[in-house]
Amino acid sequence: MSEATQQKIIKALAICAAGMACMTRISMALGEVLNGLVLLFGLILYYYNRKQIHLSPEVKGYLKAYLIFVLCTLPSVIFGGNVSKGVHEFLQMWVWRFVVFLPVVVFIKKREYLINMLTAYMAVFGVDCFLTLIQVLFHLGNNDRGWGLGGSQLGIASIMCMMLPITFIIILDSSFEKRLKNVAKVTLVCNWIGLFCNKSRGSWISNMVLVPVAVWNYVKHSKKALAVIAVFFLASGVFMVCSPKYLKRFESIANTTTDRSNGDRIVAWKACIQMAKDHPLAGIGLGRWGEMYVPQYWTPEDTQKLPHAHSNYFHLLGETGSIGFLGLLYFTGYFTVKSFSNWKKDKNPYDLMFGIAFVGYVVIFGQIEYTLDLTSGVRILWLLEAVMIGLKQNSLASGKL
Repeated sequence: MSEATQQKIIKALAICAAGMACMTRISMALGEVLNGLVLLFGLILYYYNRKQIHLSPEVKGYLKAYLIFVLCTLPSVIFGGNVSKGVHEFLQMWVWRFVVFLPVVVFIKKREYLINMLTAYMAVFGVDCFLTLIQVLFHLGNNDRGWGLGGSQLGIASIMCMMLPITFIIILDSSFEKRLKNVAKVTLVCNWIGLFCNKSRGSWISNMVLVPVAVWNYVKHSKKALAVIAVFFLASGVFMVCSPKYLKRFESIANTTTDRSNGDRIVAWKACIQMAKDHPLAGIGLGRWGEMYVPQYWTPEDTQKLPHAHSNYFHLLGETGSIGFLGLLYFTGYFTVKSFSNWKKDKNPYDLMFGIAFVGYVVIFGQIEYTLDLTSGVRILWLLEAVMIGLKQNSLASGKL
């Protein structure tokens, strides 16, 4: 295959990967098609370049941690009581939704492509967030919470946990292109609107923790940047205090009695602990929580009969037992520690964005929502992580890092 043909395939790969992230919340079917094209283009490029592919030790480390986690869930597939169900969930959750990561990391080397991919998704996410305002103003849907382009209210909330801190970094860091910064400024406003129109308390907490982490290295030497961030938080706080509805919702974060959104989660988490006690090694089986919870573990304290445990950690503890749970702890611990330790070495924005996106989506918001099973969110996570690795590798190759 000629070099020109390969470059065309790489460009098509970049377009499909970005298109998948942009469209997956609008049309799941189209997202599936684009995901399939990413896999196809990746396999073609791998076939013709398989002898020249060399992964960096950093990428190998991340892949090893993910593989260890995935393999730790295998016993729950084999011994969970429903092998066909477990195999389907295994392939769907850990393989199919991860498809976008490797082709982008291995084959997309041009900074222009990576920045264009990030810019495209940044713009679409701005629209996603702004749409929540329209949904609230015109009372669309069954309640007063906006959900954006598609999926659930918690779906867009989980992505806000990644995107708001990342957007601040893009605006504040001098290494990013002007066109991306301009889009990020608009998206920042839309994301801020989305936080209030979506009303996810989990996303409020996550961003309260991660935005200061994201911006501190930039604002500590800049009075102007510090003033902007201070105004952002002050305006948010004033809005909360001046609105009894929002103040009441914020105060309800610690309410585990009358607030059944909180209370039912805790009941479900207790059920997961009981599942692990009954099936200590391999759990009840990957993907079987929905069919096992109500008939065997549900109690009337859970007023909603939750379809999942609303937690990455408790849900997988119940489904995959101690083996899968330990794998999850290793996976999340490695990604978190490795990304932030890498960032401490040279303070590059890419490791910081990689770590913050992961912590926001998987670790913090993942404590109150089963984000690893949110199809669109997981795909967007892996695209963002792949783009950050690609940008870092490009910067290292060009001597800018």
